[in-house]
Amino acid sequence: NVRKSPSSQPANQLNLNPHALDTAQDPSECFEVMHLPPTSFDPYHDHPTSTNSFSTRAHVHQNGLWHSSVHIWIIDPSSSSILLQKRSMSKDTFPGRWDISSAGHVEAGKSLAETARLECAEELGMEVETSDLKLAFVIPAETASPAETASMGGCNAYEHVYFLIREAASTQFALGTAEVSEVAWMPATSVLHALRTVDDGYALRTKQYVDCMEKELVKICKF
Repeated sequence: NVRKSPSSQPANQLNLNPHALDTAQDPSECFEVMHLPPTSFDPYHDHPTSTNSFSTRAHVHQNGLWHSSVHIWIIDPSSSSILLQKRSMSKDTFPGRWDISSAGHVEAGKSLAETARLECAEELGMEVETSDLKLAFVIPAETASPAETASMGGCNAYEHVYFLIREAASTQFALGTAEVSEVAWMPATSVLHALRTVDDGYALRTKQYVDCMEKELVKICKF
């Protein structure tokens, strides 16, 4: 069973999300296929390059093809807390685990920022301005790193990581329940510890990812 952090705080929730999807994922959605990342890939300066080919979600995941995703971490600097979502049991990756505030794959023809705004609307019922989104780094996360990712349905994705500043007390959410079962604000230090110790209640992230995330959180929360 997935545990809730004892220091977590429930988020303000509304009942209706008009942007919510009916299903947890669509195997027929189309992704742009990217080249494999070089070993020298720099998360702060490098970006994926396209193969100029496209394929369905199902085919991309089954064949380990590289594609792009966006991750949006919602932060309240005043309380040094992070909004986490608990993934619904219908998700094909990390069902029932605490994870990024909002995230999703980039469909062919959509920009990174457009995808980030759509994911926040679909999963959390949030209207987000592009100017509020800060792209902090890009991590090429392989299925086999960490190894458990493969068994949990992980994929070879360039993870474009954004940070969004919001005040916990005044921000309301309307969950897309096909994808998200619950949200809660948790201390940033507790989240980092859970990710570093590979807590089985959380979706897995690579060491490089957590290192870059911690650097950003230190700057934002000043802890």
